Amino acid sequence: MSKWRELMADAEAAKRSMLRDRTAGEREFDRLLAAHPKDGMVYFKRGEAFEALGEPGRAAADYRQAEGLFPVADWKSRARESASRLEA
Repeated sequence: MSKWRELMADAEAAKRSMLRDRTAGEREFDRLLAAHPKDGMVYFKRGEAFEALGEPGRAAADYRQAEGLFPVADWKSRARESASRLEA
């Protein structure tokens, strides 16, 4: 598995963990962000978790962070649209 796919899978697992046990999930995201502070996918997945937990402000902030870090236009657009939807 490529490193990007592995990181994406880890971020998705952290999101699922956060939805089951917020404290444990936040620790997983903290670990991922410490190891990969410039990877937009970690912020994007944490944004999805915050959104699902009913925290639109924190979710939008993470989506904006992801938008700034994503190198691929499609992912930048997804992050921008998610943040805009929550900020509206």
